Amino acid sequence: MLSCSKDMLVTDINAIIKKDNIDNDIFIFDDIRDISMPDNPIKLQMPIFGVCTAGYGTIRINLKEYNVTSNTLITLLPDHIIHGYNISADFKGLFIGISPQYSEEIIPDIHTLLPFVLNFKESPMIRLNSEEVESIANFHAFLWHKMRSATGFYRKRIVNHLLQALLFETLNIYKNRNDVTPMRRSRNEEIFYSFFLLVEKEFKVDRSVAFYANRLCISPKHLSAVIKAVSGRTAGEWIDNYVILASKVLLRSSSQTIQEISAELNFANQSFFGKYFKQHVGMSPSQYRDGTIGRNS
Repeated sequence: MLSCSKDMLVTDINAIIKKDNIDNDIFIFDDIRDISMPDNPIKLQMPIFGVCTAGYGTIRINLKEYNVTSNTLITLLPDHIIHGYNISADFKGLFIGISPQYSEEIIPDIHTLLPFVLNFKESPMIRLNSEEVESIANFHAFLWHKMRSATGFYRKRIVNHLLQALLFETLNIYKNRNDVTPMRRSRNEEIFYSFFLLVEKEFKVDRSVAFYANRLCISPKHLSAVIKAVSGRTAGEWIDNYVILASKVLLRSSSQTIQEISAELNFANQSFFGKYFKQHVGMSPSQYRDGTIGRNS
């Protein structure tokens, strides 16, 4: 069984052995083998964009395995959990990563992009046509050239705008595939997005709808109605989704005891955790860990 730290491992720019970067805010590379990838699951803390240009491979994200082939666009977001990858000897790609703090700086209106964020979460891989690959490759090459320039008063500002242009190029590709339309959000959509971000951050702290409603300064009843209307899921379902995913990752990829996992996820005791897990997964935590039932769950 793979070992795992208490909060899993969190990638940062230092995990990339060979890369060019500016102030550890932006990094760019073209060989995924340069990522120092341990056996443990890795919880991303930054967005990473990449395109496979040759070869093939597989990558396991949030317990689901994806096939990567030539012309595949890969969009990984913070809180995606990576369980490693396998690639062919001839695998090639183009990759860019941005620190979370810097991504907020260069994309001040990122919070208006909720439809895309949800799409990236659900569909981190899409196929590109040759024209789209060429466009992203041109952005990547020019961006790398500018990042390697040792001088220039406006060097970082130029890189900022190139990154913004590449982002919108990527969003346009997703929009064409999925008919995702960014628009001015309603008050309900604002509430949902704030809830979405808060759950990602605090799901280990509290699982009650009332907790999130209080943090958002609205009533639990109103929050529940808004989340259901906007997303089609209840607020409780969103919370449970994060808790169960974290539980599955820790059970399958961690050496922690079930009692330790229940404590990390802020359950009163192992019994409560066991009942909660079985209610949502249909088996006990020990059965899931051992793979005695529903190995592919």
